[in-house]
Amino acid sequence: MAAVKLPADVELEDRLAFGFTGRQLALLAAAAVSAYGAFLLLGPLVPAPLALATAVLVLVGGILAAFVRHDGLSGDQLALALARFARTPKRQLLAPERLPLPLPGSPRQPRVAPLEIPIRRVLASGLIERTDGSYCLLLDAHATSFELRSQGEQAAFVSAFARFLNARADPVQISIRSEQASLRPHADQIAHTTQERTPGLQQAALDHARFLRSLGETQPLKRRRILLVLQTRQRQADLAQIALARLAAEATELLRGAEVQLQPLDGEQTAALLARSLDPPGPLDGSHLTGVIHAKPDPHTTPHNAEPAG
Repeated sequence: MAAVKLPADVELEDRLAFGFTGRQLALLAAAAVSAYGAFLLLGPLVPAPLALATAVLVLVGGILAAFVRHDGLSGDQLALALARFARTPKRQLLAPERLPLPLPGSPRQPRVAPLEIPIRRVLASGLIERTDGSYCLLLDAHATSFELRSQGEQAAFVSAFARFLNARADPVQISIRSEQASLRPHADQIAHTTQERTPGLQQAALDHARFLRSLGETQPLKRRRILLVLQTRQRQADLAQIALARLAAEATELLRGAEVQLQPLDGEQTAALLARSLDPPGPLDGSHLTGVIHAKPDPHTTPHNAEPAG
């Protein structure tokens, strides 16, 4: 049986005329009209070559917006994203009560804006309530090396992962984080457990512990952490908990064929992970996060009915 290759992008836009989509035709028409208008407007005011160059730049910009694609985004979406980035203040502060107004006569300060966190609270079960009322759940993924497997095993892993993706009806996100790692606790544990060993084994263990401590002294160590974010359309916490538990069980069963182990994070682990994401490297070792994480004041959530995160 001959193999049939399917395109990765199955949600292609319909092509209306000349092989162009409706969005591309609209952008090209708008660019042509804008270029002609710019030439007519600047013609009486500046020399003709300069007016023509301006019109050509406008037309080229429209062509780029119509045909350029990067990371799944079209040219017009990239232009809007760049415009929002240019307008957004680069300094953002965590201010649930909003930033105070500047005092009259005070020196001009760099533009700042409140940091809008799309999270309302983290429940003790690990459930995350977002500001739009939806819920999601974080799962820690652990897998074996893909490159060290044989070709047949790799094909089986890919098939298992494809079954997982095809079974998804709700949006799913795979996040890959790079975190700082330290081997010093592991080295201390090895050195502590060698007291009951033979002298030769004890010396070898101490040498290995010294080697592990030296790894973090020359350059910082990094570890890769893979997170699976499951989402649901349920707006009630109890129904969302049931739906996400079912989705987590299905994902665990489907990804077991790819030798991927999933572990849901509880409230304390989720809160610590979010804290490290917002302020690396995050809370100090041994600290405990309690209470509810608020992104903005919620009039419907009061302290007496809030569920602690840990």
